[in-house]
Amino acid sequence: MLQAFRDNLKGTMALFIVGLMIIPFALFGVDSLFLQDSSAGKAADVNGEAISEMALTRAIRTQKQQLLDRFGDQAPAVLLSDDQLRGPVLTRLLQRELLRQAAENGNMAISDATLDELIKSTPQFQQDGLFSADLYLQLLRNMGYTPVSYKKLLTEDLLVNQHASGLNSSAFATNGDIKTLTALTQQSRSFYYITLPYSSFADSVSVSHEEINNYYSEHQDRYQTTEQVSVDYIELSLDGLAEATDVDPVEVQAQYEQELKAFQSAVQRQAAHILIEFGDEASAKLVQVEARLAAGETFESVARELSDDLGSSELGGDLGMTDGNTFPESFETALASLEVGSVSAPVETDAGTHIIKLLSIEETEAPSFANARERIEENLAQASAEAAFVELYEALPEAAYNADSLQDVADELGLDVITSRLFDRSGGEGVLANNQVIASAFSDEVLAQGLASEVVELSDNHVLVIKLNTHKPIELKPLDLVSEEIDFLLSKAKVTKALTQQANELVALLAAGSSVESVADNAQLEWQVAADVKRGAPQVDRQLLNQMFELAKPVASQPINSVQVLDSGDVVVAQLTVVKAGSLPEMEEAQRRALTQRFAQELANGELAIYQSSLNDNAAVDIY
Repeated sequence: MLQAFRDNLKGTMALFIVGLMIIPFALFGVDSLFLQDSSAGKAADVNGEAISEMALTRAIRTQKQQLLDRFGDQAPAVLLSDDQLRGPVLTRLLQRELLRQAAENGNMAISDATLDELIKSTPQFQQDGLFSADLYLQLLRNMGYTPVSYKKLLTEDLLVNQHASGLNSSAFATNGDIKTLTALTQQSRSFYYITLPYSSFADSVSVSHEEINNYYSEHQDRYQTTEQVSVDYIELSLDGLAEATDVDPVEVQAQYEQELKAFQSAVQRQAAHILIEFGDEASAKLVQVEARLAAGETFESVARELSDDLGSSELGGDLGMTDGNTFPESFETALASLEVGSVSAPVETDAGTHIIKLLSIEETEAPSFANARERIEENLAQASAEAAFVELYEALPEAAYNADSLQDVADELGLDVITSRLFDRSGGEGVLANNQVIASAFSDEVLAQGLASEVVELSDNHVLVIKLNTHKPIELKPLDLVSEEIDFLLSKAKVTKALTQQANELVALLAAGSSVESVADNAQLEWQVAADVKRGAPQVDRQLLNQMFELAKPVASQPINSVQVLDSGDVVVAQLTVVKAGSLPEMEEAQRRALTQRFAQELANGELAIYQSSLNDNAAVDIY
């Protein structure tokens, strides 16, 4: 299609378009078409210093790549959209700029010598362990930097890191801090509690149709369907092309005959030995070995007892297979002269003296055509597919550009169009579960404009192009589909209200001085006690436990009463009676130091966050 556009670009139309192109050349110069001024578009302004759209775009792209590197296909598609990333990335750039300005205002600086040394020592800029100026410049160009702009960015990063590190390293934890931390984290609490079970009221409430209808009308935003799409897509993969490639049997036979001519039979020999290392007693030991073998003892038993090779002696001297290149030359020569089961005369190598036995011989034979055919067919199909893949990969983007239908593209390239089932932003089946594909399917280009997507690269040998087939927008679910859900929700609310009312009545009795035991007995409910439990106690409901540790410490032995609605629907009346400060367990000095360092790091992180918040509060920040 692009070629047709070029072919038709002639005559008056061509002159008109060229004329339009001349205008920006004349007004702004050639660079206006290819270069973007970093100050032309501002994303934000921090104390008079601009953060450009170019810098923000580059940071978003970097963040997106980091997410893909970390999570791969599991990265949620929504996190990969520029709109989703823009806010958090811009916030990080604002914090970085504030730290940079604070560092410069504090007269912090990085010397040119430090920069040069850092650049020269960066592995990415080195070849064979030495700094390469050519590689350095090439990588900078690929990243969109010049040496000057890269040094500026590097200087800013070093200043920011130096400033933050200085703040971090200044934090420390005293013994008093550790005691205070321990008193809180190791704290224990005691309390009574009465559970009002959900089941006690569940059967006594009912919900009318009118209540369901009213709730449905007032909360329609909760009962929306998810947006769904069905897409047509062309999938191009090297493996798929290979599977679809028919291989000529004549070529298979010719390849087999060629391999047969090049085939060289290989001999593998399994060796065993008895090693006698050099030394004063070597000669006597060799005589002993030869005598015992001559007397009829098995080679394996003598090797286990007398061989100095600890690695093979337990295996009866077995050294495994060799193709003639595994052992020293004299060893291999002696082994090659033996018959299976025979034993050599003493053979010397640098390791010592060897008595060698040939255990077996394996000689590889050329594979039969029947055994080799499948492998050869796969190799030929793969080779043919590689050439076809490159050709189709180059043709696919232009063929799909502005295509009215992917079927036309598929017919032109000899590929297939697949139509997917409806799927939402959580993904579909197969390749449609890939987050890059999901993001592309719900992109403005595909969803709103109805265009074919750019080529989505799933791997080096696997790509696809998608185009919208069906769009199913968000709709209100019919009442009959959600009425049971609403009925349960309203019933639970009524039960919770009744139980909470009863719980408040019990709390009033406790506040008036009644004991937990008497209140529970009069209400025909069970009471329980949790004594000296800590924050992670498994025997107490997690919600209840969290609330008990959020309550203030009882004053003057006056217990604190509370009501807690649990996720299960049960309502709990609790009475906090005792709070005990925690103490450090016995630990070695190294453990205590490690605890102090961890706490100091936590303090440092908190102080840095406060410092950054202070910088932000006192800064003039404009976001565009």
